[in-house]
Amino acid sequence: MRLFSIFLLCLFTTPMLSAHDTVAQADSAYRAFNYSLAIALYETLSDDDKTAEICIKLADAYFYGGYELPKSKQEAMYLKAKSVLELALKKSPANPDIYARLGQVTGQIALFRGNKEKVKLGLEIKEYADKALALDPNHGMANAVLGIWHYELAGLGFVERTFAKLFFGNVPEGSYEQSAKHLAKAVSHSPEVIFYRNAYAKALLKLGRDTEAKQQLEIALKLPLIVAGDKQNKRESRLLLADI
Repeated sequence: MRLFSIFLLCLFTTPMLSAHDTVAQADSAYRAFNYSLAIALYETLSDDDKTAEICIKLADAYFYGGYELPKSKQEAMYLKAKSVLELALKKSPANPDIYARLGQVTGQIALFRGNKEKVKLGLEIKEYADKALALDPNHGMANAVLGIWHYELAGLGFVERTFAKLFFGNVPEGSYEQSAKHLAKAVSHSPEVIFYRNAYAKALLKLGRDTEAKQQLEIALKLPLIVAGDKQNKRESRLLLADI
């Protein structure tokens, strides 16, 4: 409701802006972590005016905006992000940034689904990450998505794995070694992303590489915030560090 109100406010109180000016204002709102305003501004553009790049920005605003909301409101934001990314894919079908983000947002959607659909979405996540990495093997987000995918799969218990095999046959193996490998690439490509360093540290801890994990977390705590969710990510960094 709040987002719709902001959209109406932008529509009726803002002078008619060119698409370029609208995007500039939306970008400014996004950088200020005002995701609701950024979404409302981006959404005033027609689908024809939304380039693949603008769709990616809009999807990011839905994604990180959803991350800040109560759990009961998050899934709807992630579904909107995925819908926008599917539009972006039609405009730019060989764009690794889009595939990586589809993997990322599908991972968040899976958190709200039952076990059977969660397994199905897990296979989708890997497919999106693989497509992104086929286009750009060093892609930061795609490597992070695949690294986290391996981490979660490696942690599946006997009952969960049996359940997955019952519905989907053979289930790919995950490993903490592969998780650390991909997350190391993600950190190397995007050293400013706190979330990647936390994920990498968790994989390192599973491998008994505590000193390296500690280094990653100490660096994470010194990094500036680049999305509003980094406040929460830094809290996780502190908690992980305290347990080492």
